[in-house]
Amino acid sequence: MKKYSIEFLGTFFLLLISALTENPIAIGLGLASLIYVGAHVSGAHYNPAVSIAMVIRGEINKTECFKYCTAQILGAIAGSFIYFLITNNVFEIQPDSDTTRTQFLIAEFIFTFLLVITILFVGTHPKLKDNQFYGAAIGLTVIASQYSIAEISSSVLNPAISLGPAIFNVFNGQGTNMSLAFSPYYIFITIIAGVLAAYLFKFYLKEKN
Repeated sequence: MKKYSIEFLGTFFLLLISALTENPIAIGLGLASLIYVGAHVSGAHYNPAVSIAMVIRGEINKTECFKYCTAQILGAIAGSFIYFLITNNVFEIQPDSDTTRTQFLIAEFIFTFLLVITILFVGTHPKLKDNQFYGAAIGLTVIASQYSIAEISSSVLNPAISLGPAIFNVFNGQGTNMSLAFSPYYIFITIIAGVLAAYLFKFYLKEKN
């Protein structure tokens, strides 16, 4: 139960930091801190794309993955609720209005792939596992992604961060329907990117052996 609680809280704070600041450095440092807090308990995924990749990697099983993803989505919904209480606004995620669907999907795919492959290398590679820099490496990757594509696709890289606000906004009855309309695209492309990263990582390890 502890690891699912950590996944809930980690995703909760990740969404809240992202929504309140929209600052790349704050988001990256916040994620790095949350990873150091929770890695020894749950692995500190805070992202369904990462949890699914960890199933392929063999770090967790499918049942655990389902519970991880559920906790992460609930954490994102709770974060959206607290954001609303603090600001009286809803957190909406969508690509820039001048960005085409193809452009934002490519951007999300490339940088989600980068994030997941980084996590797999620094968090699970036999020669790097249990190192002390993994949180910083992941945080820096998120900072780079935010600076690179935030103005294109919002740099979501995380199905829970997309789905949580969309669900909350539906039940809250405020905001537009744009978050809900774009959420399936974010979910699909980030999961595909994570799966591809996991299989390429497995292939890399197999070739090295």
